[in-house]
Amino acid sequence: MTERKPDRDPRSAFEDEGIPDLQDGTPQQQWASDPEEAPLPGDEPQAVEDYGTTAEEEREGEPLDGRLSREEPDVNADLDLEEGADPEGSTRDSYLEEGPVGRMVASDEGSRPDREKDSVARDVGEDTGGATAEEDAMRTVPDEEA
Repeated sequence: MTERKPDRDPRSAFEDEGIPDLQDGTPQQQWASDPEEAPLPGDEPQAVEDYGTTAEEEREGEPLDGRLSREEPDVNADLDLEEGADPEGSTRDSYLEEGPVGRMVASDEGSRPDREKDSVARDVGEDTGGATAEEDAMRTVPDEEA
C-alpha cells in the first residue's frame, strides 16, 4: 500500500522554505494572521439535535408537530381589545400620563455622599434653560407607588 501525500501548493511560501503549509484552505484560516490560529469552534454544540441535520431528514421534511412544538406564543395575543385600543394601555402606569417634571434636586442638594440605593429627589420647578432628553424623560412617582 502506498502512502498518498497531498500535492504541494505552488503558491505557498512555506513550502519553498521546507516548512509544511498548515492552512487547510478555509477562508477563515486564510484571513487569520497566523496560519496556526484558525477560528475555534464554540463551547456549545449548535443545532446538532435539530431536525434536518441528516440528508434523510432534510429530504423528508420536518413533521408539522415538530415545527409547532418550537413555536412561541405571541405576548398579549389573547387580550380582548376594543378596536383602536392601545394593547399596552393596561400595563402602563397612570403617573406616566402626567407629563415631565421640572428640575430635580436631592434633599441634601448634593452636599453629602449618597447612602441610599434609590435616587431620591424633589421637584423644584422649571429650569430657565431647555430640558435635555434625559430631563424630559423624568417622571414623578407618587409615594404610595414607590
